[in-house]
Order: sequence, then structure tokens, then C-alpha cells
Amino acid sequence: MEYENEKLKEFEQYIKNKKVAIIGLGVSNIPLIDYFHDKKSNVTVFDSREIGEIPKEIIDKITNYAMEMSLRKKLFIKIT
Repeated sequence: MEYENEKLKEFEQYIKNKKVAIIGLGVSNIPLIDYFHDKKSNVTVFDSREIGEIPKEIIDKITNYAMEMSLRKKLFIKIT
């Protein structure tokens, strides 16, 4: 008998055509680019680096998937 995660199926249906933000293109977030593309989410990628500082294959993937990018912006403000 094969286990099926009903909550995961429900989540994957829910995120279809929803706006999703990937904040930061670190190692742990790179797989999210493919995951959310496969689930047909509308993704915007945010990263504080300039485009030349991000590996070309990642930029190419984001571009080929027609995802939006917001680069070189402060994502958080320090409150003192």
C-alpha cells in the first residue's frame, strides 16, 4: 500500500496560479524555482545581489520560466 500525503496534495492544488515569493537565492531556495514552476505558481524571486553576482544558470532558469526578479534591493530594514 502506497502512502499518499493528502495535505501535500491539497497544498499543491492551493498554490496553483497563486503569487509566491522566493526570498534569497541561497542553496536551500534554488530547488524552489523548479518546484513552484512545476506547480504553476506565479513566482517573484528576490535577492539582494546584482545580476552579475548570481550564477548564470540560475538567472537563465528564472528567465526561461518567465519568473519576475527583484534584485539588488534591501529586503529588510534594521530597526535600532
